[in-house]
Amino acid sequence: MKILYVSTSTQRGGAENALRSLALSARAAGHQVKIISLKPAGAVAQQMRTGGLNVISFDVADKFGAVQTAGALARLIKEIQNFQPDVVHAFLYRAIQLCRQAKRHVPFKLITTPHYDLSKQNYFKRLWDRALKNADDISCAESQKTADFLTQKQKYLHVELICNGVDSTYFAPDAQARANEREKLGFAPENVVFCCVARLSAEKNHTVLLHAFSWVHAKNPSARLLLVGDGAQKEKLTELVRQNNLEQAVLFTGEVSDARPYLQAADVFVLPSKTESLPLALLEASACGLPAIVSQAGDMPRVVVHGETGFVFNGTDAALLSVLLAELLENTELRQKMGKLARTRTEHNYPPAEPIYLELYNKINLFSRENR
Repeated sequence: MKILYVSTSTQRGGAENALRSLALSARAAGHQVKIISLKPAGAVAQQMRTGGLNVISFDVADKFGAVQTAGALARLIKEIQNFQPDVVHAFLYRAIQLCRQAKRHVPFKLITTPHYDLSKQNYFKRLWDRALKNADDISCAESQKTADFLTQKQKYLHVELICNGVDSTYFAPDAQARANEREKLGFAPENVVFCCVARLSAEKNHTVLLHAFSWVHAKNPSARLLLVGDGAQKEKLTELVRQNNLEQAVLFTGEVSDARPYLQAADVFVLPSKTESLPLALLEASACGLPAIVSQAGDMPRVVVHGETGFVFNGTDAALLSVLLAELLENTELRQKMGKLARTRTEHNYPPAEPIYLELYNKINLFSRENR
């Protein structure tokens, strides 16, 4: 089977990482795979190329103007005509809408998975999505909140819920790895390490986390914070760390290809995002046996059971977040109890999504062949 993946971006991120895992799984299953990135090829594109996948980029600028969109659409149509895929699977808003428009010019089977919170997009983007949605052969959602929004607000007639999942064998508690990684990072046994894995961008809300952590650190100087990722707010956040005299307590890792070493070194995962769908980083942390403190965004309150596997807060109250951080910092027994339950729930509720998608491809391809 020929499978064409189309994504707005191949920079480091949850949607892009999900694309990489799925494309590699599809190739391992014997399918012919090609990936198109609308924006310039990023770190995930490089990983996929290293893994032997064919990735091309349209090099569209961040802002999709009318001319750029028309050019990208023409290229996409030509690529589809040349590759003749059995299935096209589109990720992220721009790629989904472009593939839907392409179906007006060339026939193909289209599966879409947004991997973003459409409810946070502006009115015109939501309206455009609703206008083009019927081009989908199968519309998927990676979180329950996304599925509910698509059916209730966007008036999708049917949505396949295929939640993001995690390889709980790869992401698993490992005492030896924990000791090794903490030694590499210079953490002492008394350091309680909080970890946030996310792009350094405004929607991830790092400023609230840093304000809360500064109050906790003032009373608990052994506390440490790992900020795993890179992004546009790096300079602003670095200055905030400096202003609060946290240079020795906060570690910026920069962009990483695998968050597992940092999750192994951590004691608590924190993600105070303003907007999310179902972040892979949270599932990876939970599979590693970490309790989590998260905002109410997306499906995070479904993953984190408040008071049982971590805490959920409103995402804006830094004082409340500081109290929750302090509670898990000071209570080792509670951290361990929550972490064990978090892993058990994640293993049970969020298995890898790749086998489900591969079966979906087979079904849509079989249906297509039967109706030729």
